Amino acid sequence: MSRNGTGKRPVELLLPKPPPLPGQRKPTEGPWSILWIAALESPHRGDFGHTARLDRARTYARRGAVGDITVRAGELSAHVTGSGRLPYRVTLRVPELLQAQMDRLLEVWTDDVDAAAELCGGELGEATARISFAEDIPLVPRAGLTDYECTCPDWGLPCKHAAAVSYQYARAIDARPDALLLLRGHYFDFVCEEAALRCAEREAAAAEQAAEEVEPTRAGTARGVPAGEVFARARQGSGLPPLPELPAPQAGSVTVGPFPDPGHKDSLAAPDRLHMLADDAAHRAADAYSYAVTTEGAPAARLRLDTDPWLDTVRRAARADGEPRVVGRLLNSSDHARARLARASAAWKYGDQPALAVLDGGQVPPRVAETAAREQLLTRPLPGLPGPPLLRRTGGRLQLVGHDIELRYGPDGRWYPFRKQSGQWWPVGPPSQDAVEAVLSILPET
Repeated sequence: MSRNGTGKRPVELLLPKPPPLPGQRKPTEGPWSILWIAALESPHRGDFGHTARLDRARTYARRGAVGDITVRAGELSAHVTGSGRLPYRVTLRVPELLQAQMDRLLEVWTDDVDAAAELCGGELGEATARISFAEDIPLVPRAGLTDYECTCPDWGLPCKHAAAVSYQYARAIDARPDALLLLRGHYFDFVCEEAALRCAEREAAAAEQAAEEVEPTRAGTARGVPAGEVFARARQGSGLPPLPELPAPQAGSVTVGPFPDPGHKDSLAAPDRLHMLADDAAHRAADAYSYAVTTEGAPAARLRLDTDPWLDTVRRAARADGEPRVVGRLLNSSDHARARLARASAAWKYGDQPALAVLDGGQVPPRVAETAAREQLLTRPLPGLPGPPLLRRTGGRLQLVGHDIELRYGPDGRWYPFRKQSGQWWPVGPPSQDAVEAVLSILPET
């Protein structure tokens, strides 16, 4: 894991004192805490008071005698209220995990689907614990590798105060995997980032291989001829004079109308329908002409909508901006539900057709793009957030955990911001190649 140790990261973590647990015999039942407690309770040769001290230690931990626990690389410490006048200071020291061991763990974790899902989801759970145990790379130190210090007069190793701190720490680590990694000398967010990047590389390699397998069948496909070229050739062969140059596109809105009265004998369609269609056709013609003249005007996708009724419906709904009359008619002519059309038209307003491509998840970003986005989000201030966000990538989604915000990577190489509303992700802002700019567009100003 080449990036381990770089960047600004906390040198210590504080695990706040939890509420007492009177009457509860088992401090915790998570996979990592079970491994930790098993090492703590492993029998000590020649120490006949070990079991009794552990019983007292569990009572101390349940009754809230252990204060806040401070975690550093290779060390954790806390104060324990005992029978003395002042609290006892306890320190536990463990060896840090070698970099080669951490790299091996990452390799076997990302080879397993369940373990990789845990890491990409910002968790250490049963799969990662099982693999760590099977590979004999103990993230939880083995029995006998922990040194205990306490200011009490008890000579036991561990004494009941040190064991109480150990039980309290075990109670926390299943919910705070960052505390477990930091104790062994590594940063949990780096581990998750590296796992996500490795998974992304594999997904990208698989996609590239699949594309290479499909490409030979596409190579023989006939390519079409632009309509403008066909008409130009036909006119040249007809002996007719060339067509005059079209006037330059005019800025401003396009006006249409007037339309015949509904009762007029020559009226073959309802005027409001004709108005809607003619207005849309006029805007499309203006966009198409602007693109043809400048080559940098309207996106080329707008010139290819006739072959896809759904895209045409979405584009018209986006331009209607929720006008009931227009949206109602579009819904009547489409097989899609109102909610889907609403989300699709919202996406179209921010990024046209590329925005629709990310509506259902986005594509896996290249490693360089994801690395740049993570560095931007972790090193630059974001208004309204107390500090660097916890990031989690799943597929083409990069989530800001706990803030109902995620960025989706589009086919145009830009990040599209989404926000969770009523249990569903909605496009809420313009895209950007800069991840921070994409997020800033939807964060409240301070």
